[in-house]
Amino acid sequence: MNKSNKAMFTIFLVVFIDLFGFGLILPLLPYIAETFHATPAQIGLLIATYSLFQFFSSPILGRLSDRFGRKKLLIISQIGSVFGYILLGLAHTLPLLFLARLIDGITGGNISIAQAYVADITSKKNRAKGMGVLGAAFGLGFILGPAIGGLLSKISYSTPAFFAAGIGLMTVFTTIFFLKETVNTSVTQTSPKTRLSLTGLLKLFRTQPLGILIIGFFLINFAFSSLQATFALWTEHSFGYGPTQNGYFFALIGIIAIITQLKILPFLLKKSSETKLLKTGVFILSCGLLLLSLAVHPIFIIPALACNAFGQGLTGPTIQSLASESVPPEEYGETLGLFQSFAGLGRIFGPIIGGELFTRFQPETPFLISGLIVLGVFLLFSKQLTASPQPSAS
Repeated sequence: MNKSNKAMFTIFLVVFIDLFGFGLILPLLPYIAETFHATPAQIGLLIATYSLFQFFSSPILGRLSDRFGRKKLLIISQIGSVFGYILLGLAHTLPLLFLARLIDGITGGNISIAQAYVADITSKKNRAKGMGVLGAAFGLGFILGPAIGGLLSKISYSTPAFFAAGIGLMTVFTTIFFLKETVNTSVTQTSPKTRLSLTGLLKLFRTQPLGILIIGFFLINFAFSSLQATFALWTEHSFGYGPTQNGYFFALIGIIAIITQLKILPFLLKKSSETKLLKTGVFILSCGLLLLSLAVHPIFIIPALACNAFGQGLTGPTIQSLASESVPPEEYGETLGLFQSFAGLGRIFGPIIGGELFTRFQPETPFLISGLIVLGVFLLFSKQLTASPQPSAS
């Protein structure tokens, strides 16, 4: 295994363990909050707290990693998550529960650091493939985490939190002993390009094609999170499905997305450009959402979800790769952090508006609106994004 592959495997492991710990906790939060007599509104706010503080922290952590090094910031953020999990396990009041999620939200922006690390160790030709590997680690952690968390919750609701803290400590030691620093901090700490500023963030947003990509990424995450929030309600209302069947459906989404990012995307990158694959992924995602809105029989659910998973699997890695290619290396962390912020913003508003559409209109309305939004993103990208040169087959 060469140095690049070893570094890629290490960052894959770090992200997988990190997201596995996060996945242990997320599905259990409503039940934990109910033990403190939280209202549905308070539970919704508790879940949104993580994404809200991640929105603010992601570009800051990314910029700090540009200036002081990826490894240092990863370690600091991972330690913060460990404290958040421990506090969650020890919490005996609702305010402490909110504080635990706030801490984890602030430090949860470290995915942008991991993405910047991948950008550091990959060439432009291989970057989308690297982002796909990272996305697969992300998805794998989310698939396995909730399953293990559900089993551990039978002991107590504190058990998954403490287990997640132990998993978090594993990521700290993995990062310390196996991850090599990629940033020359003796240079970046004296460079004005790596200093934090609101002006710098606004400049990134106004830079093209970054601005278009950020808007598109926000809308895609908005639409996909609306699907995630209302899908189980829709299947229950339309077909009488319960948690078991819906669990299988979400596992299917995760498995297809992982296969797409690890196997299909690298193959397609040999045949086509990142820009073309991004547009293709967005179009397929819109088709999946629109097909779901027309599903009058359960037989349509699996092909619709397959389109959603495949489209998402193509879209995430390519859009982040294109974003990193639009800026110099000393801005990777801040740029990818900004993308994670707007993805988080989409995940905050998507479930809220999706839930309102489900309640006020027909149950399939969230899928229809989301599909039309993503179709609009496809048209925007088709008009504004110029295809990069097609790579030669190898």
